Amino acid sequence: MSPVNATKHWVQDFVVRHALCPFAARPMLEERVRIIACEEVETEQIIRHFLSELLLLSEQDAATLETSLIVYPKAWMAFDDFLAFIELCEELLASAKADELVQLAHFHPHYCFDQVADDAPSNRTNRSPYPVLQLIRVASVAKARASYSEIEQIPERNIALMQQLFGH
Repeated sequence: MSPVNATKHWVQDFVVRHALCPFAARPMLEERVRIIACEEVETEQIIRHFLSELLLLSEQDAATLETSLIVYPKAWMAFDDFLAFIELCEELLASAKADELVQLAHFHPHYCFDQVADDAPSNRTNRSPYPVLQLIRVASVAKARASYSEIEQIPERNIALMQQLFGH
């Protein structure tokens, strides 16, 4: 299975199926989620790819393209290296004032929350088949916050679900 198909399968059969993100189902169903692979391995090329996807997302209407997921099948296999890359992307967004338009979410096969044991079930909420960077419209997040009264409980609910599914 290709990295894009594996990621799409993960989103549909894990994230949406378990409602880990209650806002993911509709855009997936309406095919407004772009999942692409960045096959680059050099940081400079990966950054160019990220910036290109950021520009594409900013130029498209949300009715056509809600969010982008960039899959990295050949880079960032070490989780700490991936986190350093995410930090760099956050800095680029802030310096370009693009953080007013887009925020980032990230997922990784070895995702581990800070101060949480590597084998803790809670880490599975952010474990994907490949390193993935999601570009999310800030306006969409604001709209979701306004329409979903229990948004602050999502992480706790997801942790409880992971413990139920994969618990110790």
